[in-house]
Amino acid sequence: ESTCCLLNPSDDAGVVGGNVLTSQRVVDVVLKAFKACAASQGCMNNLTFGDKKFGYYETIAGGAGAGPNWHGRSGVHTHCTNTRITDPEILERRYPVLLRQFGLRSGSGGDGEFKGS
Repeated sequence: ESTCCLLNPSDDAGVVGGNVLTSQRVVDVVLKAFKACAASQGCMNNLTFGDKKFGYYETIAGGAGAGPNWHGRSGVHTHCTNTRITDPEILERRYPVLLRQFGLRSGSGGDGEFKGS
């Protein structure tokens, strides 16, 4: 008999986007259980937009947590995604958008002997 749960939902459960949130957190929990490193940013941060003529989908990197003897990394994909973000110049050339700002949020990884991302 199968028990329905977060990782094994019933057929009538309202689920969506499990690959971008749940999978990231499952890996973080396993790494924490082995005391390998702190949690990642925990989501693949999907950005989507479009209309009837085009569609755009991007995963935006957050960062990797610090470990027992190393600092975390900012602006990197972790665990379940290994894509490279589209260069701003390519984004603006191929799609009807203007990127006003894109950057890293300083100090968002927390304090400690080894800083997070």
